[in-house]
Amino acid sequence: MTTTHTALRRIAAGAGAVALSLAGFVAAGTAASADVGPDQPGAPTEGTLTINKYAGGPVDEGQTPDPANLLDGVEFTVWEVGRSVNGTCTAIDLQDAADWDGLEALFASAPALPGGDFCLTNVKYVDETVNGQVVFNLPVGIYVAQETDPGPNNIVSPVPEFYVSIPTSFGEDGAGWNYDVVADPKNQLMEQPSKVITDRPDALVVGSDVTWKMTVPIPTLNNEETFTEAVITDELDSRLDYVANSSIIEIGSTAATEGVHYTVSGDVGWTLTAAGRAVLDANMGQDMTIAFKTTVLDVGDGSIPNAEYESKFNGTAVPGTDIPYSYWGQLKINKKDDSTPAKPLAGAEFKVFEMTAETCPAAVPATGVVATGVSDSTGLVQWDYTDPASSPLSLWVANSNSPLTNPTKDYCLYETVVPAGHTAGVITNPVNIKPGVAGLTTVTVVNAKKDGPDLPLTGAQGTLLLTLGGLALVGAGGGALAFSRRRNNA
Repeated sequence: MTTTHTALRRIAAGAGAVALSLAGFVAAGTAASADVGPDQPGAPTEGTLTINKYAGGPVDEGQTPDPANLLDGVEFTVWEVGRSVNGTCTAIDLQDAADWDGLEALFASAPALPGGDFCLTNVKYVDETVNGQVVFNLPVGIYVAQETDPGPNNIVSPVPEFYVSIPTSFGEDGAGWNYDVVADPKNQLMEQPSKVITDRPDALVVGSDVTWKMTVPIPTLNNEETFTEAVITDELDSRLDYVANSSIIEIGSTAATEGVHYTVSGDVGWTLTAAGRAVLDANMGQDMTIAFKTTVLDVGDGSIPNAEYESKFNGTAVPGTDIPYSYWGQLKINKKDDSTPAKPLAGAEFKVFEMTAETCPAAVPATGVVATGVSDSTGLVQWDYTDPASSPLSLWVANSNSPLTNPTKDYCLYETVVPAGHTAGVITNPVNIKPGVAGLTTVTVVNAKKDGPDLPLTGAQGTLLLTLGGLALVGAGGGALAFSRRRNNA
């Protein structure tokens, strides 16, 4: 073995170890080897770089990554490294011991691209992983590999640039040469955010608030990177309005403060400040939670989803797919008397309560009124849950973290003030509310008129009856006299 060969082996062993240690690799394989270095007779003139691309966090040295975590469609670009010679970037010749000078420092500079006397030639190789793997056929030389496109994968922190030498010395004391280098870099993928809705709104009428809670996994970045961008957005349904200052955010176990750790803007978006991103850096791999309130403005079709939301870190955005819903319906009450045709009745008061037992109480509950309404001159009940009062009454039906089929909710309705001169109307409880304007529940409450007192017979009608009675008596007397005369004559 020549002195030059021994030097090359020693330099390659040290340089290769530096290159791999800075590359984000979990393993470097030795698919094929040769016992001769690049300057020896019979040495191969080319080799391969195989990149197996995995998702997940780091594993211990020597541990085999799970093949189930291989990523497809990740693009890598491999550049040939050269030296500047008379203003031209010329490829490094590993058969020349002098060209190995300075390589240890070059490899140690990773992930920085070549600088100083080192440069990138015009030769590059571009390909993407298939079944998690990409293989580059490379002439003997020095290369720098870049992850240039994540493809369909939510990669928030790409593998940093790493250097590869073909061949690389391996084994104890650099006893062998590897012309087929295998690298297993790993990327932490961004997980999707999720969202849920609380069981109930603050109140049971439109205009009240519902509370949503988002859970945002904080990704783990590679190679001591930090967060330069962190934005979570929620594009609200037009029937929802964000309640200012309602956000409660925790980053890991740290409570965040609006104006210090984050700002709120837009339809609703939370942008973390430098102070907030520093807390993220300290909580990689943990969760950030955001609880916030929205006011329900309208019923519409009765189904209000909260679907359009995403988390974005360092330029990579991932949408959430969990869709919670809030359902709302309407109640309309008409008030009339028992005339033919019926006349509207004004001034009747009604109260609505949530049905909390199996049936509605017979008597009006003392507490828990949801809304109060009074019938107007047209007999239509106007409800006090808006200002001014309006009709119909918009009521909560259900909240759910997944879509519901035909949800309904029962309420109890009572007439608490009856118009003068009328009896209380009959109401069939409970009143069932269905979602949406099309599912409007209409109740017509009829009040019968009360009977008046019996009056004495006076006036023309009484005189007529007395006259007729007198004539009847006169007629009866005349008949008796005629009967008596006939009997005497006989």
